[in-house]
Amino acid sequence: MATHILDLLHDRVLLCDGGMGSRVQALDLDVERDYWDNENCTEVLNLSRPDLVRDIHRGYFQAGADMVETNTFGGSPLTLGEFGLADRAEEINRVAAGLAREAAEGFSDDRRRFVVGSIGPGTRLPSLGHVDYDSLETALTVQSRGLVDGGVDALLIETCQDPLQIKAAVNGAKAAQRALGRDVPIFVQVTVETTGTLLVGADIAAAATVVKALDVPLLGLNCATGPQEMAEHVKWLAENWPGLVSVQPNAGLPELVDGQTVYPLGPHDLTAWLERFVEEDGLHLIGGCCGTDCPHIAGLDAMLRRRDGHGARPVPATRSVHWLPSVASLYGQVPLRQENAYLSIGERCNANGSKRFRELQAAEDWDGCAAMGREQVAEGSHTLDVCAAYVGRDEIADMSAVIKRLTGEVTAPLVFDSTEYPVLKAAMKLYGGKGIVNSINFEDGEEPAAAKLALAKKYGAAVIALTIDETGMAKDAESKVALAHRLYDFACRQHGLPASDLMFDPLTFTICTGNEDDRRLGLWTLEAIERIAAELPECQIILGLSNISFGLNPAARHVLNSVFLDHAMRRGLTGAIVHVSKILPLHQIPAEEVEVAEDLIFDRRREGYIPLERFMALFDGRSAQKTEKRKRAETVEERLKDRIVDGDRQGLAEELDEAMQRHPPLDIINTFLLDGMKVVGELFGA
Repeated sequence: MATHILDLLHDRVLLCDGGMGSRVQALDLDVERDYWDNENCTEVLNLSRPDLVRDIHRGYFQAGADMVETNTFGGSPLTLGEFGLADRAEEINRVAAGLAREAAEGFSDDRRRFVVGSIGPGTRLPSLGHVDYDSLETALTVQSRGLVDGGVDALLIETCQDPLQIKAAVNGAKAAQRALGRDVPIFVQVTVETTGTLLVGADIAAAATVVKALDVPLLGLNCATGPQEMAEHVKWLAENWPGLVSVQPNAGLPELVDGQTVYPLGPHDLTAWLERFVEEDGLHLIGGCCGTDCPHIAGLDAMLRRRDGHGARPVPATRSVHWLPSVASLYGQVPLRQENAYLSIGERCNANGSKRFRELQAAEDWDGCAAMGREQVAEGSHTLDVCAAYVGRDEIADMSAVIKRLTGEVTAPLVFDSTEYPVLKAAMKLYGGKGIVNSINFEDGEEPAAAKLALAKKYGAAVIALTIDETGMAKDAESKVALAHRLYDFACRQHGLPASDLMFDPLTFTICTGNEDDRRLGLWTLEAIERIAAELPECQIILGLSNISFGLNPAARHVLNSVFLDHAMRRGLTGAIVHVSKILPLHQIPAEEVEVAEDLIFDRRREGYIPLERFMALFDGRSAQKTEKRKRAETVEERLKDRIVDGDRQGLAEELDEAMQRHPPLDIINTFLLDGMKVVGELFGA
């Protein structure tokens, strides 16, 4: 049964029903008799007026719907608890599924009709602090159990306004299915407001990134707006989402007429919009939401029959989809592979690596911790590593406090950095984005790694995997590559992690000890990166970059880190844990410093020349603040050229205003800015 609905959705454009609540509200019902004194609790009608609910479903089937949604939009124990019905939640959902099934089977033809279990967002959103994750998942498990036990063909988590609520609903649905031994597909529909985001601020790309990490086969849009306002987001899904796509809009934006809420789109207008979506955007499922009724569904049915040409359902239009493997904050998506750059993971929100962060954490100055996160994002960090492990402190409490602040205050996705499973679990229950688990390894065997991978799969996260096994840290290239393959088999083949979400850290160690055994450690890491990139090309490769230079003074470290990063990227590195503002483009580093750094990395010694000694001498007595920088150009024309080369936008508007007092805009573009682009091209080619 479950397989059939998915197969049919792949093959044909199917039609869902229209609004349930708006149809009920149009009826003249008695609060005491019909609602059992629970006014506006539509779900109680499944018990008090099963005839009415069954008739509404039958009406939509008669209008041509292939499936109807159960009357359970507000059917979780949390929402029903507001009416004193929490203890009857599972019963209400089971009965609702049965009523829809009775309506579906009440026809004498051989047409297959489906029942979809409706799970709404409720009245409390976890990202806004209205409800904790565990309470929400538990409640939605109860609701899903009733729906699945009642015989639904699929579960639809709809009108979603918070990605963390989506996680709780999907995981609750999966838990219910495991308990009942059933396998029912789970669909998700998000609600994008007129602001262009979900209620909590997530854009469609962020929501899609989270949903894909939960292994959901269908993603769509419903409610809040009409089809016109959805068009941009439908197009994004059509071009980017690799699974099935659905749309169930309201009948336009609601208007207040004579004190009554009126939806302006009639059947003809709604049908015209959805036909456009079917034709241009390759939809698999359409239907209606608020303000739509049987005539709207009849119009959509007629359109689909006409498009098929044989009076049935048309084949979905072919889409050209380009999905970017990504992580996401609560607000936006960040691709794991940056164009012509590396994924920078800010390293400073770390109690082990940053004295300032550790002091803020000890003082429980969580606003100060969040400010450090914002600083790193402003400097260019794409994601933020967060580690609260500090002797004598409660790591779970501290990590939770930091995650709560950062989730709402930074647009960069978070990396959960802890060796402790309970800490990772607590952090991920708070996070509505798609984060990164840092990290897994085989130091203590496979069991701890398996537990962390299960967490990543449940909450939707990428995973950093260190090349460490039961014998210790891999140092030579051959050992690193062999461990990478073992980690890949374990994470991807055994535990189902997408290869693009596996981020190898082949480990780098300091080459600055002077010990003979350490001199080739950097070179071995580069060789391992190159081989892993070639042999496991779908996976990511990152480094904790600053380890390479441990033992040097800050000025020397910045240069060696920058040169090593450049070579690692040439070999296939896709990301690095760094203090991004301390990474220098090679063209800004004096040539001799680059040359000696490369001699150190590649162990190019010769008689009378030891690269480590020469490199240290170059920076003897020099502080990081005095590291050589190119002087700021004296003329605005040269400064504009430098800005293009350096990617420096701070103060750009003011300098453009100054330049336009002397030159026409086109001359500025074609002369000074283009000169900068030529230099960029030369540097890129080099």
